[in-house]
Amino acid sequence: MIESTSPSPRWSETWLNRLLEVAPLSDAAQDAVRRAPQLFRQFSAREHVVRDGVRDPGMRVMLSGLACRYKHLPDGRRQITAFIIPGDVCDFGFISDSPVSQDIISLAPSTIGIVDLDRLATIVELYPEIMTAILRCAAIEQSATQELLVSLGGRNALHRVGHLLCEMHHRLDRAGLVRAGGVFELPLTQSEMGEALGLSTVHVNRTIQMLRRLGLAIWRDRIVTLPDPESLARLCAFDPSYLKAQRD
Repeated sequence: MIESTSPSPRWSETWLNRLLEVAPLSDAAQDAVRRAPQLFRQFSAREHVVRDGVRDPGMRVMLSGLACRYKHLPDGRRQITAFIIPGDVCDFGFISDSPVSQDIISLAPSTIGIVDLDRLATIVELYPEIMTAILRCAAIEQSATQELLVSLGGRNALHRVGHLLCEMHHRLDRAGLVRAGGVFELPLTQSEMGEALGLSTVHVNRTIQMLRRLGLAIWRDRIVTLPDPESLARLCAFDPSYLKAQRD
């Protein structure tokens, strides 16, 4: 892990763009968001960002890369409960002054911006619309978690994998990380996808091959291509409305 106090100009816009998707912000509030993170940490792939049970003194925002939250089970397995992309808050426990409830680990080289909680309190007192945007992001994350529960309890393997690929395509496209032709980086192993979807690695592999034969998804060297996202969405009944918030 490398620590720095010098942000990249690109990083300063990442979180701001996410907040602007869910709530309008005044010019002054936007400037405050750009200046909010004062500490930046760069992680290698598969490095712990924060561990379960830690009382985090700051709000952590993903600025580049990919991470996930997971819970260890007593038998040694783990359940991935969320994927964290650029612009996302890593954990919302700071809202209730609660410790981090799950481990967070980077899945690719990643940069995290840290906003001191006292600094955040001052900023949102001056610009309450920033807190409105943060709470809307928290509500969207809760909806995504509920949708994952639906997959685990009610969707077959083909629909689970297809739905997750549609969700990641939608979220990464919103963040400007999908290239022409529906191509995006997804630096997961098939084992990690299985840990999110309750499937074995073999089952994930067979399902990916089935989607490839159907002409709906190609996953090679951690690059995913969705040639026809609309058809894949219809197949697995993906409706992105749970990933959106109504702006004022």
